[in-house]
Amino acid sequence: MSRYELNRAMYEGAREGARDRLVADKSEFLAAYALDEGERRALAAPNFAAILDRGGLPNLVYRYFRAHGLAFEDFSARLGRDRAELG
Repeated sequence: MSRYELNRAMYEGAREGARDRLVADKSEFLAAYALDEGERRALAAPNFAAILDRGGLPNLVYRYFRAHGLAFEDFSARLGRDRAELG
């Protein structure tokens, strides 16, 4: 597990110019990062609660959420749904 790589992937994926590549093909985008399988699954899903559980910085998790074109007012509900999926 590499919290640094997890956070780096979110930071870089949320940057202008990289967002389109991230959303178009997450597998290809995430291949550039040294992630364990759980981190890769959480980012690819994306499951924002799982990302937080693996050490994702909250501000980067939110930026990653927005990079997927999701509305800021839906963040709390989505996080709750993702948390419920984790059981």
